[in-house]
Amino acid sequence: TSVKRIRLLITAYALVRESFNKPAPLVLVGGFPGEWEDEHPFETIERTGARDVFLAGWHSHEELSDIFAASDVVILPSVREQFGQVLVEGMACGLPAIAVNAYGPSEIIDDGQTGWLIPPDDERALADALLEAVNDDGMRRQRGVAAYTAVRARYSWPSLGEKLARISYTHLTLPTKRIV
Repeated sequence: TSVKRIRLLITAYALVRESFNKPAPLVLVGGFPGEWEDEHPFETIERTGARDVFLAGWHSHEELSDIFAASDVVILPSVREQFGQVLVEGMACGLPAIAVNAYGPSEIIDDGQTGWLIPPDDERALADALLEAVNDDGMRRQRGVAAYTAVRARYSWPSLGEKLARISYTHLTLPTKRIV
């Protein structure tokens, strides 16, 4: 959909793909036929000449870990992502993330540590983040390790359980006020 900013991602990719120091196809996962509200990705690919962009379509949740294992980075250029579960899932697989510095993604990604946060709708910033993620293997791996560590600390079941227990304990031990 237009909210996901797929056209922006393909266009940013097309700007820098010739500057990549190795082959780095862009594989877009998700989406159903007929849901495009904006220019269809095929039209954007044709217009930009980005022939190494592939539409993998929708995949079941069970297949996502294999897809993440074959990936180098998870990208979510959406401007209105309330949480960004795909970021957490990708980061849990050791991938650094590129996303818009707004809403959920800005709470999930530590810019410069676990990934790249870019201004909304900034094609050049997205292109620069893609270029850095592809060309700097050491930085990408370092941010991927940090992403894995951060997500496990914040979103794993044991971590969430501990947070819930702390909140529950705090509220259960507060003095109660009686209204008479």
